[in-house]
Amino acid sequence: MSAAWCPAAPTADVPRSDRTDGEPAGSGGPAGAPIDFAAFCLLHRARWAQYARHRTGDPLRGERAVQSAVAELAGTWADMLRGPNPTAGAWRILGRAVTASHTPARGTLHDALPWPQADAVVLHYRLGMTLTAAADLMGTDPPEVAAQLVLAERSLPTAVVRTLERRPDAAPRPDGRDAPIHARGPDGPGGG
Repeated sequence: MSAAWCPAAPTADVPRSDRTDGEPAGSGGPAGAPIDFAAFCLLHRARWAQYARHRTGDPLRGERAVQSAVAELAGTWADMLRGPNPTAGAWRILGRAVTASHTPARGTLHDALPWPQADAVVLHYRLGMTLTAAADLMGTDPPEVAAQLVLAERSLPTAVVRTLERRPDAAPRPDGRDAPIHARGPDGPGGG
């Protein structure tokens, strides 16, 4: 098995028996690749890439982070399946890979908030995912994502909270990253 094989997109336009990419028909991937791993990747990879691009501010670095995470996940797939929550484990691996792929700017969400809160904000407000979609990606449930959002909103300055909600007409920053955010100071909302 190629340790980092994870399909980027389905190839429905080419029948499996006519493929020329070295993948046996019906295998789900290169010779020996578990079909459950391929299915897991197909389910999550596009949103992993969207998250990684947003966090890194660079499509190439984001893609490299996803590839790194997929390689690590492939190497531990059997153990992940024996664990309590493969999706949550994969999310943690992706988060580490994204963080390792770049030097985060000071003052970003992930600098100001605990990771579960920052991830919930990015997925729900910045990338426009529903609570259910964000929970599915993070390997948790929607009420947990909602709780993380409430905690994040309580931790951030009031002015920042007002700008969190993603608007269709809002122009993203040229580098794709969040504007700097500073946690609330000890003197209360908006004081930091």
